[in-house]
Amino acid sequence: MTVGTGAPRPRGTVRFGTFDAERLWRPASLTRLPSLAGAEAHAVVAGLDETLAAACRPDDLLVTRGTLAPAQIDALGAAGLTFRSVAVGSPATGDTVSTVEEAIAEDPALGRALATAADIRPYAVLPATTELLRHHPDQTAALPHPTVVQQVNGKAWSSERAAALELPGAGTVVRSAEELAAAVGRCEGTVLVKDPYGVAGRGTAEVAGPGALRRLVRRLRAQEDEGLRTELVVQRRYERALDFSAHLEIRRDGTWSLRGLQGMTNGGYRHAVSHPVPPDLPAALDRRGYPAVLEQVAHALAAAGYFGPAGIDSMLLADGGWVPVLEINARMSMGLLTLELDERVRAHGLRAYLWQQDMFVEHGIDVTALLSALRAAGLLYGGGARPGVLPLSGGSLRAPRGRLVCAAFCAPDDFPALRARTEHCAATVGISTTRVGVPAG
Repeated sequence: MTVGTGAPRPRGTVRFGTFDAERLWRPASLTRLPSLAGAEAHAVVAGLDETLAAACRPDDLLVTRGTLAPAQIDALGAAGLTFRSVAVGSPATGDTVSTVEEAIAEDPALGRALATAADIRPYAVLPATTELLRHHPDQTAALPHPTVVQQVNGKAWSSERAAALELPGAGTVVRSAEELAAAVGRCEGTVLVKDPYGVAGRGTAEVAGPGALRRLVRRLRAQEDEGLRTELVVQRRYERALDFSAHLEIRRDGTWSLRGLQGMTNGGYRHAVSHPVPPDLPAALDRRGYPAVLEQVAHALAAAGYFGPAGIDSMLLADGGWVPVLEINARMSMGLLTLELDERVRAHGLRAYLWQQDMFVEHGIDVTALLSALRAAGLLYGGGARPGVLPLSGGSLRAPRGRLVCAAFCAPDDFPALRARTEHCAATVGISTTRVGVPAG
């Protein structure tokens, strides 16, 4: 869809977002861990905004960087995901790609669309989000202040809240190289040192012994000598039995509701799969007092001035313990998008799974080729009760290396086989976990 001067006045919700929000929240004055030294490649992450289609309804307008492929729009529509869409491109500012919000601000027609929308739902609230809406006071008031959002998304904030509530497994916040050395020294085994705005495994360093600790302390001291300040979270590495998240909606008046629980499977420290939780988990969490924990966290977020979606990452441990508040994501998330999809298909007796995986992509191959192959193999989900899969982000699936983000709709026992069939089908058209011509080892 093209939003022009003669287009009808928009309805529903406008959805858009910059998916590397943590990079933009992170103060430049902070010291950096080794794993956070390189800049994030923008191309793959920028294309992930297409996954917001999972939350769209027919009256909604989805604004993305890249233009959705016609085959992608058709596949989403057949699965019941219909909406209006417009692309704003990826304008560059110096050596970096600007936010989606900055690109929207350059389009007067989109400015009018925002002014007349029933609701605004960004992936995350950034300073650029507020700047985009500054000419629309009613819409600006519908979002929390960006400094509040930055604060509550930091791992230091969530760790300090967990410690204040005396919850098990809370991380220790350190603000100097010396405090880091002391905090790691008090832990047993391998210790994780986390950047407050690290995400997807970036900004997490494992410290497994005195040598690694000394090297890390030296690195931080050198940066402190240059005028940077340290803010890190120290936490013992736990043996996990189950990762899961609770998804809340915090309202402007401070009340809140639980959207649902999602299980997670991580690859290293990065989200790999969102899936339904085991049927007996809610009752087990009730016995542990999880509802009261969520109440306390929701009140803390509201007291800080935040409202909107919030995901609380939690863990059950192999030794029978638990970490009820590992970190807080005060934004949209893959888990919440999975819940949106799950709510659509439960009436058909299906459940929703969402996985993402880095792939090698042959030149000339894109999501259109993948969709054709899935359709030919009878795997593409077309709505209703028949199981299938649905790629969600063609913009992130690009040569030479991209990311497959795919939803599966099926019975729980059928997901592993359906995922394997999907990846085999993708490999036949040149989208594979191994580089073309290199055998899997």
